[in-house]
Amino acid sequence: MRKMRIISGDAKGRRLFSPKGINLRPTSDKVREALFNILALRIPGASFLDLYAGSGAVGMEAISRGAKRVVFVEKNKTNLLLLKKNLSLLHGDSEVEVFEGTVFNFLKRNKNRFDMIFVDPPYAEGGKEALQTLRCCDTVQKSGLVIIEHFHKTNLPDTVGDLSLLKQYRYGGTALTVYVKNENGCGISGHI
Repeated sequence: MRKMRIISGDAKGRRLFSPKGINLRPTSDKVREALFNILALRIPGASFLDLYAGSGAVGMEAISRGAKRVVFVEKNKTNLLLLKKNLSLLHGDSEVEVFEGTVFNFLKRNKNRFDMIFVDPPYAEGGKEALQTLRCCDTVQKSGLVIIEHFHKTNLPDTVGDLSLLKQYRYGGTALTVYVKNENGCGISGHI
């Protein structure tokens, strides 16, 4: 297995295991660093949900940077083993939970709200299905963020329920689209 690393925070430089093969496409160090530079001021003390967690590198970066609670959702058994192996490398004060199952099943059962939700679905899906599922659930805190990682040519809507497009960033063939949950159900609120 090739290795990835934690970019910053308490576990900066810690090497993580990453998968071989093409069934898992981990968020690159470059995109992960950009993501957490965008979120830097919001991470300490936040609740963070990592959907389609794969190796867990994004959620573990949130742990390293001081997130209070991090939940990982992954259904693939091989990916879950890798995720748990990586989690065993970290020691921190964050409350950590791993949900073994589909994103849909997690969101259906979940009763908690999160400050930030990172969504890295299979590129073929492009994030639209996950956005529609999030629309039907009360999973995002008021002024909370939903960040979708997707292929840069995938067009996502400007609004989905009470989520409004805040900003989009592009890194090569990868895009990060950031939505904010409106405080009053319409218009744009919140800052990055």
